[in-house]
Amino acid sequence: MKIAVAMSGGVDSSVVAVLLKESGYEIFGATMRIFNNSEFGFLDNEGPNQDIADAKKICKKLGIEHHTIDVSKEFQKFIIPNFIQEYQKARTPNPCTLCNPTIKFGLFMDKCFELGADKFATGHYVNILEKDGKFLIKRGDDLSKDQSYMLWKLTQKQLSKVIFPLSSFSKNEIRMIAEKNNLHIAHKADSQEICFIKGNYGDFLQNKIENISGNIIFHDGRIIGRHLGLQNYTIGQRKGLNTPWTSALYVTKLDIETNSLFVTDQPDNLLENELKISDVLWTTGEIPSTKNLLVQIRYNSSPVEVEKITTENQIVTIKLKKKTRSITPGQSAVFYKNNILLGGGIIEG
Repeated sequence: MKIAVAMSGGVDSSVVAVLLKESGYEIFGATMRIFNNSEFGFLDNEGPNQDIADAKKICKKLGIEHHTIDVSKEFQKFIIPNFIQEYQKARTPNPCTLCNPTIKFGLFMDKCFELGADKFATGHYVNILEKDGKFLIKRGDDLSKDQSYMLWKLTQKQLSKVIFPLSSFSKNEIRMIAEKNNLHIAHKADSQEICFIKGNYGDFLQNKIENISGNIIFHDGRIIGRHLGLQNYTIGQRKGLNTPWTSALYVTKLDIETNSLFVTDQPDNLLENELKISDVLWTTGEIPSTKNLLVQIRYNSSPVEVEKITTENQIVTIKLKKKTRSITPGQSAVFYKNNILLGGGIIEG
C-alpha cells in the first residue's frame, strides 16, 4: 500500500510520516500551495512558503519524495470569496469546513491518488470507524486537540480513502516523537485558525468589504453608539465595541437589513435553547435518535444535549435541553453520540 501524507510543514503531519514509515509503508509527502505569500502579506520565512520549505526538509530527512500541489486557483475561486461573502451577509463562517471537502480532501487528495497513492493520511487528531457499511469519524483520545468538528462535511467516498494515524496520541507525545527523531519543527507553533489571514481577520476584510457605520442598539432599544461595519463583529463578542459603558457589553445580533448592531450588558441574554440549521448532512444518511445526542455549535465550545429535532422545508430546528451561549449564524452545528460524529449543518439566523 502506498500512502500520501498531507504535510503542512507542522509537527503533527511530520510525525504522521515518521510513524507510517516506521510501520513499513511506502509513503510520500504532499503539500498544498494555496496562494503566494506576497498576495496575503506574509514574509518568505513565514506562512505557506515557509510551511512548504519545512515539509520538503522533513521529507528529505526521512528519505521520501515530496510533491507540492498547486490548488491556489481553486482555493481563491471558492474558499476566499465564500469567506468574504459570508461576512457581507453579517455571518461568521468556518472556512475550514468548506475547504476540507472541496480542496484538502477533494482536489488535493485526488491529485495525490494521481501520483500513485492508495490512501491519504493527515495529522488530524481523529479516528475512522467502519460500522454497518458506513465510515464514521470518532473524536481522538486527546479531546483537547480534537479536530473532528471541521470534518463533518466529508463524504463516505472521501472517508473510505483516509487514515488518521494520530487518533490515540496526545500533543505532548507527538512533540516527543518529533524530538526523538530530531525533526527541526518539533516545537513549531500550531498553525493559526484561518490559514490565509495574517493577523486580525478584520484587517483582511478592510479592503474587501466597505466599512459602513451604523447604530449600536442596547437591549432596551436605546441607541448608545456607532459601530464600524458589521463585518467587524460576531455574536458574543465583548471587545472592540468602542462604546463607553458602566459594564461589559456583548454583541447579541447583527441586523444586516437595518445595519444595526444589538448589544447587551446581561450575559444571560446570549443564552438560547433553539437553533436552525441548513445544508444538513447526516453521516449515516438518516436523522439519528435524540437519545444521548449532543450538538457542538463552535469549534472550541462544549457540546450540549439535544432534546428534539424537526425538519421543515430543508431547515432543521434543534431544540436543546438547556440554553447555550452565542449561537452564531454561519458557524457549524456538529452532532455527536458517544464521541462519534453523526452529522452537521450551517447555523441560520
